[in-house]
Amino acid sequence: MKPQLRKKFINLRKKKYFELNLEQVNSISSFLSKIIKQFKIKIIGGYYPINFEINILPILELLKKQCSVALPTVLQNNKMDFRIWNEHDPLFVNKFGILEPSKKNKKVIPQLFLTPLLAFDQKLNRLGYGRGYYDRYLIKNKKFLTFGVAFSFQQIKTVPVDKNDVPLKGIITEQDNWMQK
Repeated sequence: MKPQLRKKFINLRKKKYFELNLEQVNSISSFLSKIIKQFKIKIIGGYYPINFEINILPILELLKKQCSVALPTVLQNNKMDFRIWNEHDPLFVNKFGILEPSKKNKKVIPQLFLTPLLAFDQKLNRLGYGRGYYDRYLIKNKKFLTFGVAFSFQQIKTVPVDKNDVPLKGIITEQDNWMQK
């Protein structure tokens, strides 16, 4: 079931993709700014958008005034870590064609993660690409906040989950933001 859902939502996102407007960027940034202050976040882990994911780079640009920004780097054995990044640092293409910071940049563990996804449900489950990078990383860092970032049309009734899937703490879309109580 997951492979069919992945294919469906990759195609749907491709058809319905749009850039966030300034009002949406400011709304999401404001929501995250409150989270950063409330939980005293020092480092936020983002992602470099690919495959019609929401472009969060303008949001990260606004948030870097409050905390450091880190992006994931792919390691061997299907693992990843996060490295400090700012918009002036060069990015390098990894084996999946995704831009990432240099492995020479400082390695960090963000206290707040913004994760891309293909679909999500109201129980804060996410459907990722199926390689398990985020789930393996987040299982080791459960105490930190993890928000899925998606378009509102990516919400479905139920995401199929298994024992390796890590639920999110919240969801951020262009229309709404919420977190578990």
